[in-house]
Amino acid sequence: MISQRKSTSHIADANGHSYGGGGSSSPLPSRKLRYGNGSMHSAAHNPMQQSPCNSFLLGGMDKRRRGAYHPRQRTLWYRIFFSTPARAVATVLIVLFLSWRYAIAPTLHSIYEWGLYLSSDGQSTQYNSNSAFLSVADDSKLKKEILKPLKELKENERLLRDSIDALRKPNVKTGAKRREAIGKIVPQWYSRNDEVHVTKKESIIERVTNNVVQSSNEKPKENSTTKESNSIDVNKARITEESEIPAQVQKVITEHKRTLLTDIQKQLDEPPPSSASIKTLHTSKVDMKNSPNSCPNDGFNLPKDLSTTLVIQCSLDRIWLLAETCNRWADPIVLVVYLPSETAKDSLQVTKAIDSIANLMANCPQMTVLPHIHIEEKNQGQGMSSYPVNAMRNKGLGAVKTSHILIMDVDLIPSADLSDVIKDNLLDQISAKNGEVPTHAMVVPAFERKVDPPCSDIETCKGYLQKDPNFLPTLFDDMKECVQEKKCIVFQSDNNWEGHHTTKTQKWLKREWYDEPSENDEQKKRTIRQIKCFDSLRYEPYVVLPWCPTASSSKPQPLTPYYDERFYGYGKNKIQHISHLRYRGIPFYVLPRSFVVHHPHPESNVKQVWNDRKKNKLHGEMDRLYGKYIDELEDEYSDVKGVVPECD
Repeated sequence: MISQRKSTSHIADANGHSYGGGGSSSPLPSRKLRYGNGSMHSAAHNPMQQSPCNSFLLGGMDKRRRGAYHPRQRTLWYRIFFSTPARAVATVLIVLFLSWRYAIAPTLHSIYEWGLYLSSDGQSTQYNSNSAFLSVADDSKLKKEILKPLKELKENERLLRDSIDALRKPNVKTGAKRREAIGKIVPQWYSRNDEVHVTKKESIIERVTNNVVQSSNEKPKENSTTKESNSIDVNKARITEESEIPAQVQKVITEHKRTLLTDIQKQLDEPPPSSASIKTLHTSKVDMKNSPNSCPNDGFNLPKDLSTTLVIQCSLDRIWLLAETCNRWADPIVLVVYLPSETAKDSLQVTKAIDSIANLMANCPQMTVLPHIHIEEKNQGQGMSSYPVNAMRNKGLGAVKTSHILIMDVDLIPSADLSDVIKDNLLDQISAKNGEVPTHAMVVPAFERKVDPPCSDIETCKGYLQKDPNFLPTLFDDMKECVQEKKCIVFQSDNNWEGHHTTKTQKWLKREWYDEPSENDEQKKRTIRQIKCFDSLRYEPYVVLPWCPTASSSKPQPLTPYYDERFYGYGKNKIQHISHLRYRGIPFYVLPRSFVVHHPHPESNVKQVWNDRKKNKLHGEMDRLYGKYIDELEDEYSDVKGVVPECD
């Protein structure tokens, strides 16, 4: 074993150099170096020691040694940037930074900036020129060229906002300018009440005139000092007020008074209508065909003659609410005023009533007022109210001369752009139907202005707008802000959530106003959001409906039905009409952008009667009548398709 180990202890390399083993006298073996390919070399033949070539660009080591790590030849860029892990990490970080700094960030910034500009609704976006991220949209020439049409639109919107702000100021008198402008545009319509025919017989006009003269000459009696002194104060206030009114305006007011008095006298002379003559579901077809209406025989020239009439009914104690409506609504208004027969027969009371109406008409030339004298029935139970709400609405419809209607309660105030937005969307619908007016119902979202505590008297309620012209939201942004501040809510959502829940007002506030185009629509036209189903059959929105036909006819007929006059007082009178439209197969859509908002007021007597079920029968009778009415609708329209279903 020893001899064998000695015989194999000498090793010779390729060049003949031998290295001794255990007992050999040859020099000690030099330090071995192991390279990446597994070969062994002595220090005497170490390439790193013989020819150092430590190139920085090639990774900080000799090319031959680097070849030991990388058997295959690498490209120059790889050897410069990825020769070591540290260089690879640094290279990746630098590339990412440069890409973000000069490509990704400017592109995202440009997209964001243009998106803000296009969705800013007239509010210019602020761009920080000192920002580290330079936008590709900063080219002034390019931006000026692209934004030229948008700037024109925004300038027009700014002018509109300035006009609306002027209307909001309490000390700005816009009524005279508005009347002057309307008088120049439509002089015949503006002077529609100038011609008055006075009867020869002694009328209520003469009785009222004599009463005023006598009340100013008579001395107050001792036993009625308070009553007579109040009358004198009223007359003095009236004289002072009239002395401050220009002569031309005073003439208009006088003519309005005479017209109203003539109408009242005519109604007093006529026999009261019988119960057989009222409009109901059973007489609906005959009423639409034969009832007198004011629709023009010549039809309309679209789109020029497209217009919507606001039809409102109210009692005398609510007339003050019309002032704000007249400031915001430029299209025609038809107002039907409730006058109990006792008030109409009392010359002093009717004089006060007509004074307030005539003064309102002088400041609202687009409004036509129709008094409605009603003989109250006292045999319906103690405290029973027979306020003929639907009969008054039908009377107002009979005076409509426009293509569309919006029937609304007097305590709801339209937004300042409502009439214009309605017209724009009607034009879109007509265009989609190739010039035909579709029989659609456009729902106007309704809101409510809350006050805490609620006003308990009329003077307190009047003071809200007098003290703060911005008390009621004017445009969409105002309403959105009012809802966010919890000063406004969806109309009656705190006590009757079913009434307007189907409108989906939360989606409306998020500007979700349009449905996606259908796949079959080649033109990809967007349409306003359609109501697919009713959340509740108690849904009672305010809707824009077609009324007068556009085609010429010797006997034009309304396009939508009248209200059922069996419903009176408070409750179910609007729901019955919505149900009638629904069972006729009329689709419902939600109007974008514009709205109506409820103004606070003291609770009406008729609502108090409705809420007091123990003493009054109104609530129970209307509930039973509505159930019967639904059964009648199902029988009448059993074969109609396309009825909006109730949501699951």
